[in-house]
Amino acid sequence: MKTSMTWSPAAGLNVVSVEPGEQAWTVTVDSQQSTFCPGCGTQSESRHSTYLRTLRDLSAQGAPVVVNARLGRWRCRNQQCDRRIFAERVPGFAAPFARRTARLAEIVRLLGHSAGGRPSERLMRRLGMPVSDTTILASLMKHARVRPEGSAAAVVRVAGVDDWAWRKGHKYGTIIVDLERRAVVDVLADRSAATTANWFKDHPNVDVVSRDRAGLYAEAAREGAPQARQVADRFHLMQNFRETVERQLSGYEAPIRDSRISGGGNQALPALPARSDRRSDAVARTRLIRRDRQAVRQQIFNEIRALFEGGNSIGEIARKLGLGRRRVERWVRRIDVPDHNTMASTPSSPAYFGVLLERRWAEGITKVRHLFEEIRRRGYTGSFSHLARFLAPWRSGAPSLDDDEQEALAPVRVRTLDPMTGRAISPLTAAALCVKPRGQMTDRQAASVDTLKAGSAEFTIMRRLAMQFRGLLRSGTAVRLDAWLRDARASGIYAMQRFAKTIRQDLEAVRNAVSEPWSNGQTEGQINKLKTLKRAMYGRAGVDLLRARMMPL
Repeated sequence: MKTSMTWSPAAGLNVVSVEPGEQAWTVTVDSQQSTFCPGCGTQSESRHSTYLRTLRDLSAQGAPVVVNARLGRWRCRNQQCDRRIFAERVPGFAAPFARRTARLAEIVRLLGHSAGGRPSERLMRRLGMPVSDTTILASLMKHARVRPEGSAAAVVRVAGVDDWAWRKGHKYGTIIVDLERRAVVDVLADRSAATTANWFKDHPNVDVVSRDRAGLYAEAAREGAPQARQVADRFHLMQNFRETVERQLSGYEAPIRDSRISGGGNQALPALPARSDRRSDAVARTRLIRRDRQAVRQQIFNEIRALFEGGNSIGEIARKLGLGRRRVERWVRRIDVPDHNTMASTPSSPAYFGVLLERRWAEGITKVRHLFEEIRRRGYTGSFSHLARFLAPWRSGAPSLDDDEQEALAPVRVRTLDPMTGRAISPLTAAALCVKPRGQMTDRQAASVDTLKAGSAEFTIMRRLAMQFRGLLRSGTAVRLDAWLRDARASGIYAMQRFAKTIRQDLEAVRNAVSEPWSNGQTEGQINKLKTLKRAMYGRAGVDLLRARMMPL
């Protein structure tokens, strides 16, 4: 059916006919103008023959459209060109060898980039442009691979680097974000300093690298982009500080009410002895703490039994003592304190041969290699160094597997009770409150902080340092950083001293974190998007496809 139409799908193409069919519309076009050789660019007017290209186009009235384009084959008259005959190309209409028009291919890429394979396949079918999910994803990845080197994605000045989990705890990848454009520029398949350093070498324009506290990316930036300034992320700095406070507070024992403590229960408990780097002191300190905690458990058990035998219900006992109902239910049925769950010794552990080792030690055989040979003949499968660590405390005056009964009990630092509920404030909650400004607290949180400060001088010092450190990170100048580090080291608190030591190991990046406006917040947001895409695509989420969907079109 010949039709007179002025519409044309591209310049130089004439519509010959438009025919409706049962399944699709068929549009026939042809070209009569001369074209240029793709090899040398010489215009040719010598037609050799014609050929037919069949292309899918945008739908019409919800029905598919098939374009039959009759194009020419031409002779190249340039004697210096390697091509003798070339096919006519219409860049604005369709790419070479494509099965879809350029405008349909663009829609396929846009839908694949935003919705993925199968959702796009269902949507395209409803719109009258059926395309399989495999074709959609292949088109998207092909477009990502042919991205020009001079594009904005290839020129990165401020890069944010962080890791993301392929499988948490087992395998990780790396994501790199352009913090100026707030766009992903690459997704790497592994988390290694060598791979990241190679990426930096391929992008020499990087001036700033924002990262977390991990030493892996610090090493990669030093090796691959030595000219770049490294910036430690401020959120991760505060997170590291909170985790340090939590570890310090985790050394506190569960509280014992005054009614449970016989004798001088209202007396203040002295602080734990200062930590020591000597192995013998550390072992002795751990042993004393373990023994004292057992004494605390015994006191709690005795109190539960006394209240239960006095006619109190399980719920009343739990409320009076501030304990969990499940613990009270278990303990009232016992006649003695339950032991902590411990794993039975195996032939790979020196403790399995403890009696023999103790006897030989008492006989004067203290050489590790002699004892190692003897227990190995009896079935020991562990290492020499494991045995040496096991025997090391024995050389400091503790040659028996049983604790020395004459040792004094270690004093216990007690956790604070929540004034609202009467329950112990956990180290996690106390650490979160320690780094939170009072202006952002509820009345209950503020009351808990006041109680913690009243009950622990350590908490008071750590909160003061936390507020100073938070203000320092927001100040925009690093002139007070050295003074804060001196205060942390002079605090006498092991956790603060350890945190200050780690800050000094990464001091330049921390200084830049205070003075530079960049952070890794945008990178964390992109990781959240990446994990969503990975889970939505299930097993098809390979690194090439993730990169194609994360990078902007």
